[in-house]
Amino acid sequence: MSPGRVRALVARGQLPASKLGGRWLVERAAVEARKRQEVSDGRPFAPHNAWALLLLASDESVEGVDPSVRSRLRRALRLEGLEKLGPRLFRRAEIRFLDAHPGEVAYVLEDSKLVRSGVSAAAEHGLDLVSGQEVDGYLRAGALEGFTSSHALSPAGPAGNVRLRLVPDESWRFLADGAVAPLAAVAVDLSEEPDPRSARAGRKALRDIDRDHRAKRPSRRRPQA
Repeated sequence: MSPGRVRALVARGQLPASKLGGRWLVERAAVEARKRQEVSDGRPFAPHNAWALLLLASDESVEGVDPSVRSRLRRALRLEGLEKLGPRLFRRAEIRFLDAHPGEVAYVLEDSKLVRSGVSAAAEHGLDLVSGQEVDGYLRAGALEGFTSSHALSPAGPAGNVRLRLVPDESWRFLADGAVAPLAAVAVDLSEEPDPRSARAGRKALRDIDRDHRAKRPSRRRPQA
């Protein structure tokens, strides 16, 4: 992988890194986690298609999507599976790391503008993870300035205790303020974590989702003679 590609991954928040003395330091655990991911061929999904796919994978309704697009997304989900498609969904959001005062974390999690995901939403989806003193969630990109101001958040590296996943304003309609992210989104987010336990929980959830969707595939029966 070229240095330019690595810098692009860092800029999108897909590869945790910090800058020290003009040099980028990448977390070894993040590199190992990326190596474990099965990469799917094909172009990245546009944000609205990425969210439509995640809703379909979560068995949630998808409104305002052309039926032909919905059919194509369902087919990709059946044939390739969400675990393999995951790396192509990075345009669903841009990641920002911030710091919050420990006493403010609970208020950030309760803010109605945040849609909790990752470890902050694992318990709601029955995943075997317990959230600590950190925040992981989706936020409408246009709400970032007001959100950071109201909670006195400051920019940070990957070690920050708040991870905001900024969704383009035009794609926010797929989410609901104050809700928990769909299961498929939570699973993909966890699978990309450098923390091995979170990544394992995410990959297991992805495999369970794919197994359920394969089971729903209509069987092809031979015509009766």
